[in-house]
Amino acid sequence: MAVPRKSPATRLIVGGLLVVGGSVAASMLFTHLSFVRFGDLEYRGAMWAAAIVPLLVAPTAYGWVALLSWRLHLANAALDTLARRDSLTGLDNRRAFVEAARARLAAGESLQLLVADIDHFKRINDSMGHAAGDLALVHVAGVLTQAAPHGSIVARIGGEEFALLVPAATDPAALVARIAAELAHMPVPSAAGLKRMTCSFGVAAAQPGEGLDSLLSRADAALYAAKDGGRDRMALAS
Repeated sequence: MAVPRKSPATRLIVGGLLVVGGSVAASMLFTHLSFVRFGDLEYRGAMWAAAIVPLLVAPTAYGWVALLSWRLHLANAALDTLARRDSLTGLDNRRAFVEAARARLAAGESLQLLVADIDHFKRINDSMGHAAGDLALVHVAGVLTQAAPHGSIVARIGGEEFALLVPAATDPAALVARIAAELAHMPVPSAAGLKRMTCSFGVAAAQPGEGLDSLLSRADAALYAAKDGGRDRMALAS
């Protein structure tokens, strides 16, 4: 069984106590050995000084080092978050999705994958401008996030392509219908007016022992079938 890793704060506190304790012990040992070798009438006073001086100096020095270490930890955590987050929509990006999805599949969870693609996205960019295209992506991301059942992973995995990893008990037809209704009732605003959007969906239920690459491939094939079938619809993988 894996041993839980201590948090950075716990490691810094434990490290600080060890540094201070070690400094005091080393100082007192050095002072004691000096008196054993050379002798002195002020042994007790010197030993007190040997204990007190490190207690005053070591915490200050270590505190500064700990502060720098904590700031570095926060900066690294922020960079890691940025590396896993789609900057436009705020959703997980493909890297984060792949890592999380593989972990859940490896754990044996029963899951379904829905791959969604905005229909005629190029037309939105061409006719309404790239700013409208960005608004459309953010809008769809919000609708997918709101509609996704508890325990789902929602991510932007491509230009206008999104992935939803949902529990196997989810009714994909009902979920897609809810998303389509939200998109129909909430057209994306732009300088050129309101634009109603639709999405096509490919759905694949994970088979026992199936890896993410295979699951994605089957969901993509179903998505292409939905596109070929006229868009604004869902297709199930075989």
